[in-house]
Amino acid sequence: MDVFGDEEGAQALEEPTDLGNREPIVVEKRKVTLKQAEELLLAYRAKASFFPFVKVAPEATVPSLSRTSPFLLLAILTSASIQDPLLHHQIDYEFKRVLSSKVLLQGERSLDFLQGLLVYIAWYPVHVNPRDTTSFTYMNLAISLLTDLGLDKEAPNTKAGAIVTSTDLVEGDHFTVAARRTYLGCYYMSSAADAFFPTMKTGFRKPNNRQYRDLLDMDSEGLMGEEFSTEIGSTVKLQRICELMGDINALPRPAVDSRMEALNDEVNTQMFLGKLQEWQNSTPEDVKNQVPILLSATFMEVVVYGQPLGFFRMPYRDFLRDTGYRPMNIAHLMSCLNACKKYFDYLLSLPESMYLQFTSIHWGYIVHATVAMSRLTFAMAAKLGWSAETARSQVPLVMYLDCLCYRFQLLSSVPIRTAEPPKHSDVYHVFQMILGSVKKSYEKRVSKLVPEPPIGNSFATGHCPMMDYSLNVYFDPLVSMDASSFDLSGSGTPSVESTASSVPLYHDLWATMTGSWADEI
Repeated sequence: MDVFGDEEGAQALEEPTDLGNREPIVVEKRKVTLKQAEELLLAYRAKASFFPFVKVAPEATVPSLSRTSPFLLLAILTSASIQDPLLHHQIDYEFKRVLSSKVLLQGERSLDFLQGLLVYIAWYPVHVNPRDTTSFTYMNLAISLLTDLGLDKEAPNTKAGAIVTSTDLVEGDHFTVAARRTYLGCYYMSSAADAFFPTMKTGFRKPNNRQYRDLLDMDSEGLMGEEFSTEIGSTVKLQRICELMGDINALPRPAVDSRMEALNDEVNTQMFLGKLQEWQNSTPEDVKNQVPILLSATFMEVVVYGQPLGFFRMPYRDFLRDTGYRPMNIAHLMSCLNACKKYFDYLLSLPESMYLQFTSIHWGYIVHATVAMSRLTFAMAAKLGWSAETARSQVPLVMYLDCLCYRFQLLSSVPIRTAEPPKHSDVYHVFQMILGSVKKSYEKRVSKLVPEPPIGNSFATGHCPMMDYSLNVYFDPLVSMDASSFDLSGSGTPSVESTASSVPLYHDLWATMTGSWADEI
């Protein structure tokens, strides 16, 4: 598995890890109060603009959501509690238990379940454990829910089974505004996940069938309706451009004259630069100046130049071998470097508190911009005969990583200096450690640079942080891969005895939500 780097050598470096003697993990029983839930709802509202596809009414409260959208509320509490690892782990367990019981076992289908699942996926911390493919299981489940609800059709299915709840889904003979937004959100999340975490998509399918993708290209305004000029429509249109770039650059490259390849790359690059400019011209100023939109638009410039250069191919070495280490356009390399600098400069201009709002897609931007900047360092070094000193002066990746690590350190609840790995790490501490590993590997590779011809020389040697075994302690299998996470027994909250088998003990939050909270006025 590889997201940050290349997977070659992973087998050779693999070390067996004995998890059989793990100490049982007992999580202290903790009741979530109504006041805490209201605080979490308030925290969620602060970051909801980063995923605008599921709207929560301004007047909505925890009691009102407990009555109308309990599963969405549970997802909101889960995503909003991520800064408190123990509380998050507790609510996360309850989310998975209810999901498996209600949706997988009982087969219930409703817009509430789909919206809740999308909110959960949007803030799922996949960036801190790329080995964990659970989020793609959830994405496939969301796609199945979308299809069962009939949202992949232009009009509702009036003969839907009794198991499908139409509350908030259908209004007359049309889908509600909330339902249409949810469809667009499912398209956005699946398309972006497919683009930014491509090595984890085994068995993955997009929910936007060929017909709807064609409609998006031919009549996006008609398909999106009133959302066409909003942040939702702008986000979807930008993601569709990204998807098209990926589709074109993923096509097989036949063995042709290198000049024809260069011409083809230039044509594609100019075409997508034109599409981005069209998007800029058609997007209202107040929309394209929003932070989530600006982050996406700035990163798309990196994609335009990085895609033809193969910087987002996984594994990268295979791409280089398949293309025979073909000559790279120095102008495109420089443009990609400038686009990366522009992205990181904007990212670092944001207050660190803004990072608390990032979805998994925005974290994916950081991952891939780092990958692109690392790879172009060695591509340019080979092309221009750079020394280590020249590479350091021309590509400020180390500075960017230092700045990001410092910011994540400020956001983390983990003490700055600890002799031993913390017992409970939060996502910001783990991501800081991952970027620290990337920096260490990158500096080591740069220090070995010597001016030499690039012919036959692989300039992609290096290691993904997933091969840094000092980080294994941070990829806790209980958090991401625990078999109890998808408990199919439907038996409810684990008993005290179950903690002896490393299954935590939790308060039954769902019963509280749908009981006493829902009765509140």
